[in-house]
Amino acid sequence: MDKKYVERPKVFNKKEYDKEYKKQNYKQFTVAIAPELKERIDNYCKQAGISKYEFLKQAIDMFENKN
Repeated sequence: MDKKYVERPKVFNKKEYDKEYKKQNYKQFTVAIAPELKERIDNYCKQAGISKYEFLKQAIDMFENKN
């Protein structure tokens, strides 16, 4: 048997794993907004120390609890 063609075990590829995990567990959400609104959101997130994901989550929670 030629050692050159020995099948080697697959090596864990974190980048590929992360890509597949995101594909299975997340969905993309894209929106076009006015520059002024984006600036307000960016400023709020920076001051509050939160991500845009967290901002959207909190906004949805607030809206649902209001109604």
